[in-house]
Formats: sequence, structure tokens, C-alpha cells
Amino acid sequence: MDTFSPQIAADQDYASAQSITLNEQERQIFTEYAQLKKVCANDYLVSEGDGDTCFYLLVTGNLVKEQSGKAKMLGMYQQLEEGELIGLLSFFTEEKHLNSILARSDSEVAIVTREIYDSLLSEQPLLWKKLQSIGLHMMRKHRLSIHLDKLFGPFGVMLPFVLTDIENELEWVTLPSGQTLFRQGDVPDGAYILVAGRLQMTTKLLDGREVVNDAILAGETIGETALLTNQPQAHTVYAVRDSELVKLSNYSFELMLQRNTRAIHNIAQILGKRLTNLPVEKGTTKAPVRCISLLPANDSIQLSNFAEQLCSTLSEYGSTKHLSSDIVNSELATEDIAQSHENEATSLRLVEWLHSQEDDCQFLLYQSDQKWSEWSARCVRQTDQVIVVAEANSEPNLASLAPHLCGERQRWSLVLLHDFDTDRPRNTAAWLKSASPDAIYHVRKEHAADLARLTRILSGNAISLVLGGGGARGFAHLGVIKAMEELNIPIDMVGGTSMGAPIAGIVAQGATADEVMQRAKQAYHKIIDFTFPLVSLIAGKRISQTIREQTLGWDIEDYWLPFFCVSTNLTTALPVIHQRGDSWLAIRSSVSIPGVLPPVPHGDHLLVDGGVLNNLPVDIMREINPFGVIIAVDVAPPVGPKAKSDYGTEISGWYLLIQRLFPWLKAPSVPSLGSTIMQAMVAGSALKRQQIIEQKQADLYLNIHVKGVGMLQFDAQAKATKIGYKGSFDRLKAHFKSSDKSDEKSEISQEE
Repeated sequence: MDTFSPQIAADQDYASAQSITLNEQERQIFTEYAQLKKVCANDYLVSEGDGDTCFYLLVTGNLVKEQSGKAKMLGMYQQLEEGELIGLLSFFTEEKHLNSILARSDSEVAIVTREIYDSLLSEQPLLWKKLQSIGLHMMRKHRLSIHLDKLFGPFGVMLPFVLTDIENELEWVTLPSGQTLFRQGDVPDGAYILVAGRLQMTTKLLDGREVVNDAILAGETIGETALLTNQPQAHTVYAVRDSELVKLSNYSFELMLQRNTRAIHNIAQILGKRLTNLPVEKGTTKAPVRCISLLPANDSIQLSNFAEQLCSTLSEYGSTKHLSSDIVNSELATEDIAQSHENEATSLRLVEWLHSQEDDCQFLLYQSDQKWSEWSARCVRQTDQVIVVAEANSEPNLASLAPHLCGERQRWSLVLLHDFDTDRPRNTAAWLKSASPDAIYHVRKEHAADLARLTRILSGNAISLVLGGGGARGFAHLGVIKAMEELNIPIDMVGGTSMGAPIAGIVAQGATADEVMQRAKQAYHKIIDFTFPLVSLIAGKRISQTIREQTLGWDIEDYWLPFFCVSTNLTTALPVIHQRGDSWLAIRSSVSIPGVLPPVPHGDHLLVDGGVLNNLPVDIMREINPFGVIIAVDVAPPVGPKAKSDYGTEISGWYLLIQRLFPWLKAPSVPSLGSTIMQAMVAGSALKRQQIIEQKQADLYLNIHVKGVGMLQFDAQAKATKIGYKGSFDRLKAHFKSSDKSDEKSEISQEE
């Protein structure tokens, strides 16, 4: 994403005197198309507050504009020149006239109706474009006057003169969504007023994280802090909606402050508000999703039905409005206004209207046209999240859309629609050959649960589950999953490390709690195949075979639920986040406890258990699910093994073996090999664990002490499951305040 270039984005020509008046030849063409009308002396051509569907050109005579408010009481008028356009602002905005127009002498005007204006587009395109330029200039100047009065005023009757003084110092900037206005550390060269649109301010912290501050709305200033302090910009500011700004030079900004004593007070309030704005909760690098756009992957996909369904489910989380080009044209009562190009008067009106809809609704759902159009491009620019919708069984091809979805800050996802009775997604990887979405979601048509899951994710209400490592203690996760199902708490996305990875993988395949428990019971009761410990305690053949059987040959992108697991690259000493590709390789790598299981070769690298660096990857899930609920399940022992007796610095394994064979022999009490390896492995991620607790990174942190179950005690599944169930049910119930089935615990809780 490039910082905007004034040579490209600034509209200097619109502010020039030549561009906002008609020349003699243009006036002549104008009068040939328009209808002529006589206005007698002392009659009003238009009155303040009137509505109109036409505008006028003063041909001959003497017309004056009566100023409104206090200026009118003082008898202040503005003389209109022959050839001047009247009512063009009201014509484009369809708002009431802001002033009255009085004839001081008999005069003649040319009337341009909507029909005549539309005919100019095809018959006199240059004149039509000129009218657009003039209208845009008028709209900008009017909007600016409103904002100047709020920011620096009120200037009262002096405002027109102030505008005249600084007009040549102003620089109008059109900033498309996704482009950057300035970056943190840039040298300030002026202040900006946001006339229309929406900007986002971010701050890069000392630790390298970029956190999101509150949005900047129309009528607010940007960059004034650096200008006043003569310091580099403290923030990066970029457009999240198509935006119109006016740049105030140092001179014009200082003039504003000098002309009105209240200006300094107003600016101080703005600065105070901005300084107190904290980054959004949890320090996320993403802004909340307010506007979502739907794009068809190809001509065969029909968006209307899906858009209506999604709009209905979104409305459960706040007021929602569905916008298509037809809906926009209808509501604004203007043909093809949705297809307005940038730097047209109608485009500014459209931007302002869309902004007002955003103020009125919690969510806006934009529906693109079937074929790429100006409205389709605006849908992409105007929204926080772009959703490309495709039929799962259609020919995978996103090449035509890819160029429109490559913005640095543009988030986009792929939704694949499946038939209702689809047992599992297949061949999702083929869709990724021509484009790389940030996320992939699988939705079965008319499947309420799938649509509800997608809606929770898009609206920022997703419930995600993070399962930590702990060897056989990880079977406690099964009890948590059972408790969530009984309490009707959905799982929308899931991730895990070590033993948490295979269990999370079964959940992500769409299995119910009972299915997860049954598959785990069948798979993991006999996976220990000890070997001579040259590389590891366990050969790994059984567990490799088990994971292959459990993953069913699925790629991660084929899972019904978004899924990730974590391994550690032993070669680079860096964590690896698995979100694509072979699920078997990912999960097998994630469970490879160093010293217990052999490392997994991956090219020139060796992958081992993710718990070495991140045994409870809440931070990864927070990036994926920045605003939803995160449930973190920690089954690692709270403390490591303790020395129960002083056995010195040397110990004989053979002696311990004999002692086990002959228990009446006295032998030193020593920690088990498994507990030692486990605690040594997770020691590296102990700091992350502490941060999760202290910083409350998870919305619900379940620290389940699986007492009496060893790391390699895989025959204790039933015991660990019961502990997980009992240790989570009441806390889950309290957190979600669920009533469904919450008074009846299943048989799993009846511990013997």
C-alpha cells in the first residue's frame, strides 16, 4: 500500500477559477438545451428551504443570493454574475436550497431539468463533465464550511470571507480506501480535515506491534498535533472508506486559529480526546468489522439469496442493511448513482450517503454486481471484509478477482458453498492456486448451523477453542468439549498444540462431542511403542498410523471449521503455524515431544512439539479471532517435579528397574522420565502461559489440573475426560449464562 501522492490524488484543477465557471461557448450550448424563464424584479427565483429537481443558469439580469441566518438579518447579499449556475448543489445532493435568490431587476434564466441534464451525458459529454466538476467543487466547499464552523468557530457571518482568504491555500485530496495518508515518523507538511469517509489511525509500539486506535470520522482533523508541536507524525493514518479531505497549509491553519479565539479551545479538545483514545481492546492489529462485501467468484454464482440469508442472521447481532446497486439507486432515487466514478459530484453524494448508513446500522452488507463494475470496485473499497462466494463444485478459478484483492490492508475470505448433504469438503487447495485468501469458510446450503457459524465469525462474535499440550492429560479436553455441547456453546474455530492438536483436528472435521470421544478412545489407547532410546523413547510408528487414520487424508483447508496447530522448527528455533496443507504432517509434527517421539523431517528442517515454544497458542488465536470469545484449556502441570529425596547427582536406571521388580527393596524417590521431559519441554513457553493469565488474553482460561494422570498414561482417557468435564462445566455455564441442559450433567460427571 503506497502513501498517497499529491500529484496523483490531489484535485488541484477543481479549485481553479476556470474549472468552476462556464466559458462563452459552454453557455451557448447550455442555452440551446435548456428552457428559458423570465424572472420579474423583486420576485424570488428560489426560496430558502425549497426543494427542486432542476438548476439554473443566469443568462441576463441582476440576481442576488440572500445569506441565511444572522447575515440575512443584516441585509447581506451576494451578487450573482451572468453565466453563473444556481441551485446546482441542491440538484446534486437533492437537499433543500440553502439560500434564497432574489431578482433586483427583470432577469432571464435557463432551466435545466433532470431529463435535460441526463441527455448531456451522451450528447455533450465534455459539458456534462464540467458540470460534475462544478458540482463537486460546490459540494466540497459547502461541506468544508460546515466542518470549519464546528472545528474553529463559529465564524458566523465572517465564514464566507475566511473561506475566500484561504481558498487558494486549500488542497483537496481524494483518498481511496486502503491508501495511506501519512505514516508514523513522516515530517508534517499541513493538517487535514476529513470532509467525507472514514480513516483509521494506528500506532507502532516499541515492541514492533501495530495497534489500532479509534477511527477518524467526517468533520475531524488529522495531523494537527505534529503541525503544532513541529514533531514527526506519531501515527499512521490510512483510509478504510473512500474519503474526501482538504489539506490546510501551515499558513491557513494558523489563520484559522487567529481568526477565532474559540478555535484554540476547540482544537485543544480534539487533541485531548485523541490523546486519551486507547488502542482497541486486547491490542489487536485489526479494526472491528462493520461493513462486509460479497463478490461472486464467477458469473454462475447468484448472490442475492445468500446475501439475504446472511443479512438475516447478521441482524441477530445488530441492525443490518443489505445494499446492492439496485437498492442504492432506488433509495437515492437517482439512476445509476451506484456506478458513479471518483471525482464526480454524484460520487461524493454517494460516499456521504453510505457513510450515513454506516452511522445508522451496526452492519452493512454490500452485494457486488454479477459482472465487475464501478459498484463492485466500491464494494471492495468501502468494506472491512471482502467475501468471495463460490460454488464448491464449480471450476476453481480466482485469477480474474485476484488483482482487485491485493491491498496491503485488505482482508478477504473465500466462502465455498456445498450441497446440503455434503459429507466433507474436498479439493479446496485447487482454489488457492490463483489466489491466497486470509481465511476459508465452508458452508452447506440451507444448513442453519453453518450459516450461523459464518455469521458469528464475520460479526466478531465467534467462539474459539484453544487446546494446550500435556501428553495423556490432554484427554481432559474431551470433557471440556462434552460440557460445551451440553451447554449449547458452539465451537466456531479451534486450534491446539501437542495433544491438543489431534483432538482439535477431530473437532474441526465437524464431529460431535460423542464422536470426538469415541474416535479418541479407539485411536489413542495403544500408541506406545517403546524402542531403544537412541533418538527417542517411542518409535512413533503406532502414533503416526493413528494420526493418519484420524485425519482421514484431509487437508487443513478442507476442515469444516477453521483450524490451526503449532509445531516448533528445531532447525530455526522458530514456531510454525499450520493452517494449510497436509493435516497429518501438521498434527504429527505438533505432538512430537522431544526425546519421546522422533522429530518430523520437513524438507531440510526438523519439526518437533509446538509446546517447546507455545504450549497454549492463545496469541495465535487472538490474531485469527480478534474480537470474539477465546476459551483456553491448559492441562499442563502447574508446577514441575520436586525432589522428594536427595539421591545425589547420579542414579542407576538398572537399580530402579530392579527396585520395581522387587518393591520391598528401598530405593530413592525420583521424578519420572515423562514428567521431567514434559516440564523441560514446556519451560520455554512458561512466560507465554503467565502472560495469558496476567494479561487475560483468553476470555475464559480453564486451568485443569489432571491429577493422577501421567504424561504417557494413555490408558487413563476415561479418568482424564471426567476431570476435564467436572473442571469446566460450572465455569462454562457461569461464563455463558446458559440455561439449556445446564441443570443436568451427563453420566460422564458421575465419577466413581
